[in-house]
Amino acid sequence: YQNHVVRTTERLEYRTADFRPDTFDGLALCSLLGACQSDGIPEVEAGSTLELRSVSLADDAVTKAVTTSVDNVKLYLKNSSDTWVNPVYSKSGVTWGCESAPLLGSTATDVYAYYPTEEEGKAINVTASSGVYSVEVTVRDADTFDGKQIDYLYAKPVQASKTSKIISLQLFHALTKVSFYIYKSANASDEILTLKKIDIRSNTGRLQIGKADMRLNGTGEELGRLNGLAGTSSIELTGSKILETSLTQPNISCLVAPMDAAEQVLSFRLTVDVDGVEREFETASISSESGVKWLAGYHYVYKIRIDKMEGTFEGVTVYDWQNSTDQNTSVGI
Repeated sequence: YQNHVVRTTERLEYRTADFRPDTFDGLALCSLLGACQSDGIPEVEAGSTLELRSVSLADDAVTKAVTTSVDNVKLYLKNSSDTWVNPVYSKSGVTWGCESAPLLGSTATDVYAYYPTEEEGKAINVTASSGVYSVEVTVRDADTFDGKQIDYLYAKPVQASKTSKIISLQLFHALTKVSFYIYKSANASDEILTLKKIDIRSNTGRLQIGKADMRLNGTGEELGRLNGLAGTSSIELTGSKILETSLTQPNISCLVAPMDAAEQVLSFRLTVDVDGVEREFETASISSESGVKWLAGYHYVYKIRIDKMEGTFEGVTVYDWQNSTDQNTSVGI
């Protein structure tokens, strides 16, 4: 019995001598961390945030669009908590970054994107309703020769997850570009002709203006479609452009909404200052069996020559960059 007591005492004395405060602190910290983990507090997994590698514009070299590059886009996706987020990614040099890059989960999410990220200083946010994701846009009923209309862009959705976190986007134009070659004939080479106004005229009201929702999801023609626009018979462009006898490129361009249906009676009314006197010239309607239907992402170029002495136009040519069809029509005042 005594030997047993002695051995027990020695063992206790040995442990007491071996005791150190720093050892206790380390053990306590380990115990505390173990308790935290057992309470279910999640650890942040490094490297699982969404990264944007590049943004390109579809067919930019062909359409000669107003917007040729972008330095910020806004995304719409579900994060690792299955919550929809709407972050802005900006370009600095050649690198894209985001101050609030979303954390991705194991389940893949569709990533939607659009441009611009704000209009008149107000953020453009996604609205979700009945499974439709869209942003509000505004199409002008009047513009200037310099073009104030915003070029709205959208991307085809791509998928991302924490195992596929790096994405690239391709943006498409939701609007139509319309350009004009407007020049004076050689017999008016000594006269000063100044273009003041162009009225784009649709007798059946196929032109579209107003506020609309640009759709970010869907299939086929649903993607990028503008819903909620109002029909109108005229869109007005104003400015001051001295006309020359020859041109190597269009001298007026504007962005307009696509047409929902073909226009059979499309024409243009021009207001021209002829040596201090304003005159109005109106083209005949463009002749086409199928009518004129402007489509999103297309570039249509109209060529008009003004003959000052006769007070007539010589002709109008319509170029469609996708199928290269030309339409010609006689015109007059």
